[in-house]
Amino acid sequence: MPIGQFNIARARWPLHDPRMAGFVDNVVRINRLAERTDGFIWRLIEDRGAEAPDFGGDEQMTFTLSVWRDVDSLRHFTWSTLHKQFRLKTAEWFEKPTEAYLAIWPIAQGHRPDGAEAIAMLSELRRTGPTERVFGTETLTPVAA
Repeated sequence: MPIGQFNIARARWPLHDPRMAGFVDNVVRINRLAERTDGFIWRLIEDRGAEAPDFGGDEQMTFTLSVWRDVDSLRHFTWSTLHKQFRLKTAEWFEKPTEAYLAIWPIAQGHRPDGAEAIAMLSELRRTGPTERVFGTETLTPVAA
């Protein structure tokens, strides 16, 4: 079953700050890698008119909203590709989260979640903790070989 994936992070500095260059300069590269990864289906691209999440004008908030064939595909992308190098450096660029920052939920075949749905699923995860309806980072823990 396909899954929706939504993650947010608040940058330590404005995205144009030179200290954010290691992240900002690689966003396109990592997004292209995701698009070529087996199991990737779709991601929200704001400049194509998709409805993005509203963070109340906080320009240091970043997000990814995507759809994957299954959790294993997303886990592979996260921990078995170049993405892992950037994932392991998030503390350099982003504030430490104080609550859930990643929501994963089953979706219907062909469905493309919008920003409102993504925010609602993350909010539900924060309220209820992981359930069959929405779960978080524990799902992406790398599987031991």
